[in-house]
Amino acid sequence: MTTTLPSARPDGRPPAPARTLVVVGGLPGSGKTTLVRRVLGDGVPGVAAVDSEDVAARWRTGSRVPYRLVRPLVHTAHRLRVLRVLAGPAPVVVLTDPWTSRWWRPVVLRAARRAGRAVRLVLLDVSADDAAEGQRARGRRIPEGRMRRHAGRWDRYRAADPAPGEVLVVDRPRAAALTFAGLLGPVTPAAAAG
Repeated sequence: MTTTLPSARPDGRPPAPARTLVVVGGLPGSGKTTLVRRVLGDGVPGVAAVDSEDVAARWRTGSRVPYRLVRPLVHTAHRLRVLRVLAGPAPVVVLTDPWTSRWWRPVVLRAARRAGRAVRLVLLDVSADDAAEGQRARGRRIPEGRMRRHAGRWDRYRAADPAPGEVLVVDRPRAAALTFAGLLGPVTPAAAAG
């Protein structure tokens, strides 16, 4: 079953968004954060954006400890924040995530289902080489071994075609042209999206 967010109420006012989770997934450096920041700008009423970069930036500026040592804490804080925001009142949650973790995907989807959220997956189909270049361009690079593991899991996930027809897959040029409405697009029940 697929539902679409209405474009306007009969009185012409914008609609109240359905409870939705939009996952923007892709390899580290693929452009997830860039896409979401461009589309959401300084914020959209009723939309909560959840990006691990926000947590990592706070830890980087507030700590003299090397990031590699605090990374597990950043990941834990981010994941707890994701679950809290999914259960919260925001009508729309936009999550940027590599979407390569086999244990994390079902946790997110179960939390979305429990919160009564429909799910939309927007996957950035960017090669590992292009994603590594994206990391270099932003001045932060994950270790090669970790990137290889992400790339292998990403390739297996994409090859499995977990939700044909229910996922928007975009390359960088299409991602650069994506609008807020395109980001929301049709949404699917949480159980079918992962």
